[in-house]
Amino acid sequence: MNAHIVFGLFALYAAAMSLYLVLSGRQDAVLANLRRLWGRTVGHTLYFVAKVALPMLICVFSLGWGLRHYDATIALHRNEPELNLNVDSYRDLIHLWQQDGANDSHGVVYGA
Repeated sequence: MNAHIVFGLFALYAAAMSLYLVLSGRQDAVLANLRRLWGRTVGHTLYFVAKVALPMLICVFSLGWGLRHYDATIALHRNEPELNLNVDSYRDLIHLWQQDGANDSHGVVYGA
């Protein structure tokens, strides 16, 4: 599953739970402090914007982005490439490496 889709679903959950708490009459410490500092109307408005409207906006954008870039062919047919161990190609590399090191006199490092 796409990470944007998961993030959008989490934002939807956060917004739904905050909206449920407000509509059921329960209030958390943030809502209580906002109501005490700004008054009932402005406190509820700030709480709604911060805890419900912003997560819903994030949810819409994340779900839209995730669904737009979701490729079902990758999700359904996850074809892992085969592990191809071609020993002959590594043997060729060893021979090339030994030729490059032929100028060294037995691994001695000069100037160290």
